[in-house]
Amino acid sequence: MAHKLYFDSVNTRGATLNDGTVTENNESGAFSFADSTSLTDEDKAIDLSLDTAITSWSTATREGDALQFNLGSAKSVNFASIYYTAADTDALRIHYDDAASGVTNELSVFTQDYAVGWNILNFPATYSAQYWIVEAAAGSAVGISEIYFGTALALPIDGNSITTRVPFSSFKSSTYNNTEFTNKIDTELREWTISLPIITEANKTSLELLQTNYSNLYTFVYYDESAYHTVRLAKPFAFNQIATNTYSTTITLKESP
Repeated sequence: MAHKLYFDSVNTRGATLNDGTVTENNESGAFSFADSTSLTDEDKAIDLSLDTAITSWSTATREGDALQFNLGSAKSVNFASIYYTAADTDALRIHYDDAASGVTNELSVFTQDYAVGWNILNFPATYSAQYWIVEAAAGSAVGISEIYFGTALALPIDGNSITTRVPFSSFKSSTYNNTEFTNKIDTELREWTISLPIITEANKTSLELLQTNYSNLYTFVYYDESAYHTVRLAKPFAFNQIATNTYSTTITLKESP
């Protein structure tokens, strides 16, 4: 797998939310979404604050509470990113549709251990739809406080293009009589510098969207082919045009605790 950035590339934060219930037909096995006041604080899913969780998720036989995101028009999506304030193991099911209610397209059930922080649900392919639904497929989906969708940005790099460093977490000083002491100034958070010698116009547009919507204020996810890291942008992008519709730039990411 390539190095990837996972951020909200479809303006999930601008979506219209609708809580409801997904029901599985006993005979056909098809799933349908219907509006209902099933969840509490569902607006927290897109408020950019990670502290308050959506509550009242519940499941019953062939039925689960769900949250629908209306993106306004069909958008291409290949992952969902879900922030948990508490660890959980209850399964989630993702659906997509072109209509606000009725039979949905069931994408997949995700059964995994959800850790505190951002958790990435990678889809088997890229799908285009206006309505996206997150359903509690089992249990009570404890701790979900933020959700966004998008298309992961694969970075055109190899291992030689990345520098990782950990700044010192303390500094040394001394008194007039040369007595040394140390002060702790921060926690040891990694910083990645990623050189992109050749990117396309489409890559540049995606990075500009990331910078505009996130700046250094909000966290997203960086995948380094071995692990997912919660990060922020540490520096603005500077794009150098090296040919028609071709650029180079450097990405600097700061690990977020």
